[in-house]
Amino acid sequence: MRITSIEAENILPVRMFLARDLSDVVILAGPNGVGKTRFLNAMVDNIRNKNPQPGIRIQVDATTKAEEEAWGSRSLNTANHEEKRKLFAALQSNPRRGAWRSSILNFESDRTIQQLNALSFTFDMTDPLEEKIDWGMGLGRMRDRFQDTVHALYRLVEHQKQSIANKAVQLRREGKEVMHLHFSDPIDPFRRVFSELLAPKEMVDLSAKDQRLQYQYQDRTFLFDQLSSGEREVVNIAFDFLLRQPSDCIVIFDEPELHLHPELTYRLIRTLQGIGERNQFFLCTHSAEVISSSLDRTVIFIAPPAALGETIINQAIAVSETDESSQALRLLGQSIGVVSLGKKLVLIEGANSSLDKQVYGSILKNRFPNLVLVPVGGKDTIVNFSEINRRVLQKSIWGVDFFMLCDGDSNIASSPMAQAENDGRLKRLSMYHLENYFLDAKVWVEVFKALEAKEEWMHTSDAIEERLKKFANECVSYAVALLVSAELRLKVGNIDVMPKKCHGVTFAQLIEITKARIADERGRIDESLTDELAISGIESRWKQIQDALTSGDQAWKNIIPGRPILARLASTAAIPADRAKRLYIKHALEHSPQTFSEITAIFESFHLFGQRG
Repeated sequence: MRITSIEAENILPVRMFLARDLSDVVILAGPNGVGKTRFLNAMVDNIRNKNPQPGIRIQVDATTKAEEEAWGSRSLNTANHEEKRKLFAALQSNPRRGAWRSSILNFESDRTIQQLNALSFTFDMTDPLEEKIDWGMGLGRMRDRFQDTVHALYRLVEHQKQSIANKAVQLRREGKEVMHLHFSDPIDPFRRVFSELLAPKEMVDLSAKDQRLQYQYQDRTFLFDQLSSGEREVVNIAFDFLLRQPSDCIVIFDEPELHLHPELTYRLIRTLQGIGERNQFFLCTHSAEVISSSLDRTVIFIAPPAALGETIINQAIAVSETDESSQALRLLGQSIGVVSLGKKLVLIEGANSSLDKQVYGSILKNRFPNLVLVPVGGKDTIVNFSEINRRVLQKSIWGVDFFMLCDGDSNIASSPMAQAENDGRLKRLSMYHLENYFLDAKVWVEVFKALEAKEEWMHTSDAIEERLKKFANECVSYAVALLVSAELRLKVGNIDVMPKKCHGVTFAQLIEITKARIADERGRIDESLTDELAISGIESRWKQIQDALTSGDQAWKNIIPGRPILARLASTAAIPADRAKRLYIKHALEHSPQTFSEITAIFESFHLFGQRG
């Protein structure tokens, strides 16, 4: 299930809230005191109660056929008595502890961990994942669920041991002397999540004897109690989430960044999004980092209410990647406070840098935990980076090293930039966009195979390659225009009308030397920016791209912008672009790791920077 629209009045201090077309991640932002938490609580109360609640109407759409059949409808509105009761009845169906389906999970801001009681073991230890539990448990307090989560881990281990022992006895009774040991460790998924969040720390095997969660770090073993409060909190949240394996659920999360380091918040959200299928997240946050990295989803700024006597306005203001609000939010992360994020900061350049960070993180997972990715915007940042290199990168601010990764369309030929590239602090992708690495037809075959695609063109890499080339041909003029305009911009450079030797001159003299400087600049631009030069560039680039497309090799995938091609492919396959990327990454890492080998090598060079002799 998924919430697609919310209408509310007088959930004070929110007087009017109207938001539609909500995505799989919804960020509720805004200053303190505007009523974000109260509004979230009203949403939860509205969904969990049998009868409609005054002042709020929520439309819930089905995400599975089972939901449609149970509801008798594709969507339900909580303001309708009959539809509300259908939703309530569906939620009441007792879920299994390890298979939370079509329900709600609530993570309130109080996530403190209480003292655990020891688990009493029995001779008949049932599988805790298969046990039916009250659906209301997912709406209860996190601190109360933690004991259930930890006890379930120990019960998983003991249930498996008992099952293996019983199987061995049964085989012996049947006269068998050999037993295959093809079974997985039920704690492995929890170990992986622990490492994804807290690498290089590693979770230690569970011991039923002392029942103390432990981890290993630098060849020493520690109790979980010795983790920082933020680390314990994210482990609590992630283990709770992983145990329930929610799918088609609405996940309410109040202030995920509370008590957490910004990078830990980012890792937690990324980890939760990788668990289960088709979950929708509502995150109430003050974090500029969480907001800026979610601008491809739904970000809603809850504005303060209008003053008494003024016209009541919709306080739910949608924020996008391109509007002024998001630009301001991005700037918030670029103060000197950025040095608190870590000792090695990788600035991600590009018009979609906030979204690219998510993609890089999904590709790298926990391979280089000492690197913190910071989105910094588009091409204008490149100019700034030359100043950063000259004034900052050659030094160290409070022990922090800065690096930068640029898209392939970035031109870094200027002297300071070239120096940064030679130093190893700046790297540039060999392909035009990050999305160009998502154009491997063989990987798409695996993606479509997993989706059980029915259209013939999705079945073979040759057919998919033909589609990709078709979309690429439609982008030739766009690609040529981008390339030629960039080359001309480089040739012309920035306008500089600052006169030399202007110190101590008279008013009249300053006018004359400034006019002379303008004349010089105009002459330089007239020589650099001509029709002939532009036509020559267009002819050259057009031939280059057409030759690449007809030659049969893969060179065109480096030159033509991959972003519109990937968007067309996802649209044709009827897959949302962000989901298409996630599926591609999953299959590329499983079957074709060389797809992202260049990206991994770049980050490895940043990781090893300064360690070489």
